[in-house]
Amino acid sequence: MKKLIFALGTLLMLSGITACGNKEKEEIRADQNTIQELEANYKEATNFNDSLMLLMGDIYTGLDSINTQEQLLYAPGNADNANRRQEIQHNLSAIKSRLAVNREILNKLEQNLKTSNNKNEVLVRTINQLKNRLDAQDQRVKELEAQLADANSKIGELNQTVAAKEEQIKTETAAKEQAQSEATQANDALNTVYYAIGTNKELKKNDIISKKFLGATKVMEGSFNQQYFTKGDKRTLTSIPTTGKKIKLWSKNPAGSYTIVKNADGTETLQITDPAKFWSISPYLIIQINK
Repeated sequence: MKKLIFALGTLLMLSGITACGNKEKEEIRADQNTIQELEANYKEATNFNDSLMLLMGDIYTGLDSINTQEQLLYAPGNADNANRRQEIQHNLSAIKSRLAVNREILNKLEQNLKTSNNKNEVLVRTINQLKNRLDAQDQRVKELEAQLADANSKIGELNQTVAAKEEQIKTETAAKEQAQSEATQANDALNTVYYAIGTNKELKKNDIISKKFLGATKVMEGSFNQQYFTKGDKRTLTSIPTTGKKIKLWSKNPAGSYTIVKNADGTETLQITDPAKFWSISPYLIIQINK
C-alpha cells in the first residue's frame, strides 16, 4: 500500500513538472515572436525613413535644378538664343520626368504608411509637405514652360517681322535699282549720238547722202545704213579725228559749237566746243573726208 501511494505521488509530481515546462516554453516562444515582430517593424520603419530621406533630398535637388533653369531663361541674351532655349526646354522635360518618378515613389510610401502599424504623425506631415513641394515644383515647371513658349512665340513673330522687312527692303531695293537702271538707260539714250565718216562715194554707197543729176544733195532721206554709223556719248565725245585732209559736215550742226583743227600730218580733227549746242538739232553727225 505504501508503495502504491509513493508511486502515485511520484507520478503527480512529474506531471506537474511537465506542465510547468510546457507553459514556460510557450511564454518563451511568444516572447521570441514579439521580438521578431519588433525587429521587423524597426527594419520597416528604418527602411521607410531612409526612403523618405532619399526622396526628400531628391525633391530639394529638383528645386535647385528648376531654379537653375529659371536663371538660364532670364540670363541676358539666352531668351534670344535658339540653342539655349532648346537646351532649357530639354532640361525642363527631364525635370518633369524626375518629378513624376518622385511623385510615384511618394505615393507608394504614403500607401505603405497607411497599411502599416506605424501611425507616426511626423511622417504623415512630412509626406504631405513633400507632396505640396512636388505640386509647387510642377507648377513652377509649367510656368517656365509657358514663359519659354511665349519667348519662342515672340522670337518667331520677330523673325517673321524681320524676314518680312528684309523682303520689303529687298523688293524696294530691286525696284530702286530697276528705276535707276531705267533712268540710266533713258539718260544714256538721250545722250547717245551717232556719227559717220567717209568719202563722198562711201557716204552715197550707204545711202547717207544722195544726189540726182543736177539736183541738190539730200542727207539721210529714205532708208540709210544705220550700221555705218559709230555710236558715241555726247557727254564725253569732244574730239573726232579723221584721216581726211579736208573735212566737210553734211549734218546741220550749229556754227560756233565746233572747230576744225589741222593736225601735223595734214589730217583734220573735229573739236566739239559746245556739245549741248552742237547736238541740239540732231543726234546724227555726218563728216565727209577728202583724202
